[in-house]
Amino acid sequence: MSKTERIFNILLIAFCGLWLLFKALSGPLLILLIVVAVIGRYRNENSFLFEKKQGLWVLLFGVYALSLFWSAAPDFQALERKLALLAFPLLFAFQWKNPLPLANMWLSHTLACIVLIAIAYYDAFMCQMQLGNSVRCFSTTYFSQVHHPSYFSAFLIFSVIGLLLGKITWFAAKPRWISWLLIGVFTAMHLHLGTLAGILAIAVVLMTYTSWQFSKRFGWFSSIWIGLATLIIGVVLALQSQEIKADAQNAYNFTQAYLENPTAFVEDRKEPLQGNEVRLILWTASYQIGKQNPFGLGLGGLEPALAQKLNRWGYPQQAKKEFNPHNQWLQIWNEIGWLGLGIFGFLLSALTLHFYQNRNQAALLLTLVFLIFCLFESILQRESGIVFFLCWLTALSYLTKRTTS
Repeated sequence: MSKTERIFNILLIAFCGLWLLFKALSGPLLILLIVVAVIGRYRNENSFLFEKKQGLWVLLFGVYALSLFWSAAPDFQALERKLALLAFPLLFAFQWKNPLPLANMWLSHTLACIVLIAIAYYDAFMCQMQLGNSVRCFSTTYFSQVHHPSYFSAFLIFSVIGLLLGKITWFAAKPRWISWLLIGVFTAMHLHLGTLAGILAIAVVLMTYTSWQFSKRFGWFSSIWIGLATLIIGVVLALQSQEIKADAQNAYNFTQAYLENPTAFVEDRKEPLQGNEVRLILWTASYQIGKQNPFGLGLGGLEPALAQKLNRWGYPQQAKKEFNPHNQWLQIWNEIGWLGLGIFGFLLSALTLHFYQNRNQAALLLTLVFLIFCLFESILQRESGIVFFLCWLTALSYLTKRTTS
């Protein structure tokens, strides 16, 4: 291994952990990685092999960039966050003589998750000391202050995937009970985070893993039923948390009321609103915006349009918060129209087929988690989401058969 490649690998492993703890480092470290990769190409120590399916990420970025020209309020800062759509496919297109050190990258990510948990508990205890005996200090954004709870949940679930499949160096070489202990801790954190997407995603991951394992012995038919039983048990255990139970009940009640009369629901609520109410109202507003703007509103145009609808429906407090639709499909449709939605759908289909053909279970599970989060969050709108998912989806997709695990 050349010195340049060794430096690249060290930086890449460090990147996978450090940016989770210090978000401001993601940009500088990514630039440094690309510079080292270019130096390696200049010295003929790597080759540049850009896969066609990765070009769909770049195409998506290009459409976002063009949308600034038809946006009523162009947001260049938002485009800067989208640079990950361009940077990661290019970064991993530099193919070194040795495979990517995925196992060590995963270890760095997992260790950072452990540190994030420690920070979360510290912040929660400090919050409790200031506010007194407060349950809310150990839940949602009060508990997870470094990253939004949804993104923290995604980080933890990815570590769980690596631990389940034995993909993480050090843990893979240790007794299995150590991995299961950490899986239990990472899963239990969702009782604090309380994010619906995360709870569904971790339950589906555990169900799918259980089905895979039992299919080897009992066949797929029996294993699916066992997996469903695992899912049900997981949901029952999650509902033991009073906050999650109350949130689930609210979600059910709001959904029922919405289905009975959508128009009355979105126009007759009273502020302050709860999270599930807001999500249903935003989805409705975004759907209407999408129908009215087949080419999208462009980067920066959606937030004012949503605020205008919220004000019209009588929710001035919510309008001031500049919400996004909390759904990645609606977000793309509203910003860059049917063209962007088509590119995104085709991209995910191509990646899923690629992972399936290469029997890459970890990548398939990550794609499944990504799809679940896309239903409940605009997961590619914040730096935490776009850097995480672009990094790992592209890393796992480049020349899968050559990568180490």
